[in-house]
Amino acid sequence: MSSDSKKPPFNFGPATEGDSILFGSCRPGYGDNEVDGAIKEEEVEGWISHMHDNGIKRVLSLLGDDEVKWYGFDLEQRMRDEFSSYTRVPMFQGDAKTALESAVTAAREAKEPIVLHCSGGGGRCGLGLAVAIGAGKGVALEKAKEEVEGHANVVGTKRKVDLKKLDKLVKSGNASGE
Repeated sequence: MSSDSKKPPFNFGPATEGDSILFGSCRPGYGDNEVDGAIKEEEVEGWISHMHDNGIKRVLSLLGDDEVKWYGFDLEQRMRDEFSSYTRVPMFQGDAKTALESAVTAAREAKEPIVLHCSGGGGRCGLGLAVAIGAGKGVALEKAKEEVEGHANVVGTKRKVDLKKLDKLVKSGNASGE
């Protein structure tokens, strides 16, 4: 069995050990299809089924405006139809941090598991998970990075928390620092 076959489908896994609410993943339809309109609706069926099978009720997308154009259908409407809550928060604009924290807080209060996803489920997803576990709110940035990346290694997912971007996200509200 190759090491790739041991990896969880869709780079899906909990943010930290024992967390039954907060998860990370790649985007629906992830693959070599980053062209406007390239992703067909049937290509997201497996992702949706996997999330349902794992009890996910809410989705927080960290895709940018340019990335949602890769879908040849209304992805956002499909996600709203499938899950009790769907929010998209581009990480490099506006006050992404507050929107992210609000979505995760609402999921925790409702006791409804939420999955955060970017494209591959590593970079922006890692940043989002680090913020969601308390980076900048009593949890040191380095500790949040360690927790997210460390647990990812244990469960076989890939997360990368860029400390410079995390610092910008915590201080300015978005990962660009603007």
